[in-house]
Amino acid sequence: MVVKQALVKHKTVKQLPKCRRGDVLCALEELVGPEVQIRAQGLEKLLALDAHRRSPLVATVLVSRVGEPDLDLRLEIVKALAMVLRPVLDGPRSLESVRRWLRYTLSQMRRRETFALLQIIATSSEGLDPVCHVLDACSFSGGALVQILADRNVDVAVRIAAAKAIGRIGFLEAEPVLQRLSQRLAGRRAGQMDLIPNHQAQALLPEVINALHALGDGTD
Repeated sequence: MVVKQALVKHKTVKQLPKCRRGDVLCALEELVGPEVQIRAQGLEKLLALDAHRRSPLVATVLVSRVGEPDLDLRLEIVKALAMVLRPVLDGPRSLESVRRWLRYTLSQMRRRETFALLQIIATSSEGLDPVCHVLDACSFSGGALVQILADRNVDVAVRIAAAKAIGRIGFLEAEPVLQRLSQRLAGRRAGQMDLIPNHQAQALLPEVINALHALGDGTD
């Protein structure tokens, strides 16, 4: 019997050397510091050490920082998490213990963390893929995305981000909500409803329709 081999073999990173653990702890302290420049410096050091792929503690702390006040730094944190979950084609693979802890920690995210992630998509064209990789690892994110999308009190840019994430990840349970929302938004554009400001309907409806198409394509 011929055994087929994978075209690409991922190289798994090695355990963090004991001699570098002090450096990691110092970088973690910087990551949670009060000044954004110091926090960015801490993240840079952790990535240089490949600590996010080698240490469950580092991966867990990074998840706790998805609400980082500085959106640029928040994006870099999410990119690091996405690298652990989905390594690039010829890049190193994270330790399985790190991936397991990361999935467990991400499974505890709820609406607040999901909202923080959507703010990245709303403000950066680079944010969609890494944010969706992270959201896809959380079984509760689908429900949170639907809640945010349907909430008229949420900024329209974040609701648009929710629609994009639903379509990209393929949360099929969101389809009924998308259908109802598209009908309501279409009615507002036609002047039949006053509950939704027209400029919001104009901006949100195309993304809701795109998400519906994406979900439909995924079930074909």
